[in-house]
Amino acid sequence: MTKPSNQEWLAHAGQKGGSTAFVLTMSMYATDKEGNQTELAFFANDLSTIEQAKLSKNINAFQLKFLTDEKFREQVKKELSSL
Repeated sequence: MTKPSNQEWLAHAGQKGGSTAFVLTMSMYATDKEGNQTELAFFANDLSTIEQAKLSKNINAFQLKFLTDEKFREQVKKELSSL
């Protein structure tokens, strides 16, 4: 919440993550100014070096899109429900 651009549309948010050469984890929560609440947890294990690098590079963009794009959220839910 230190970025002014986040303060414009988020009332509250937080996250915690960690990584090693083979693991990437991230959990987050957010409440936007309209009162919508979102929670997300992501855990990846047994990653190759390339997979870990790609995930690390793109996780923030994924989070932002998940929070701001309803169609993307629905696509993610659909993909996960078919597993």
